Amino acid sequence: MGLTLNPAQTLQSDRLRFPGMLPREVLIWRAWLRRHEKEYDSFAYNERIGPGYDPGPAWPDNMRLMAVANSQKRMDAVAWQGTQATLIEVKDRAGASSLGQLLTYFPLWSAAHTDVPRAKLLLVSNRIQPGIDTAAEFHGVQVEVIPVDFSVLARDRRASPFLPRQRAGTVFL
Repeated sequence: MGLTLNPAQTLQSDRLRFPGMLPREVLIWRAWLRRHEKEYDSFAYNERIGPGYDPGPAWPDNMRLMAVANSQKRMDAVAWQGTQATLIEVKDRAGASSLGQLLTYFPLWSAAHTDVPRAKLLLVSNRIQPGIDTAAEFHGVQVEVIPVDFSVLARDRRASPFLPRQRAGTVFL
């Protein structure tokens, strides 16, 4: 019996294309792209936004730059239609924290991009927690719920060395 792949390995090329997204988020995003990719001119992923933390002049410049970059906020995606940006957060079962991320990114983005129209905000998920749609609407955040088949992420548990082997309902230790 060969080795089975874990979810991250199954989606390795997509995870490199969409850095920062977890395997389930990659599948949600791919499903959304199938519906909407042609509506946009371009996409940017894992976009850094905000000031980040600078440890100060006592640190070497390369370490300071790395510290700033690693502590900045990172948006899942920015979609462009001409000069119109849409800031996108992708989540499996979106809740208050997902909405909070977008509401945090928005003023940081606005301060850094005064030369383009006010960004739109979009939360993409396979399901949302109760009340998030109401809160999102109040704040002007569009929510799109996309049905997704996650079966590609299912693992063949028979190959796991940490579970007992089974054959026809019988457990072998």
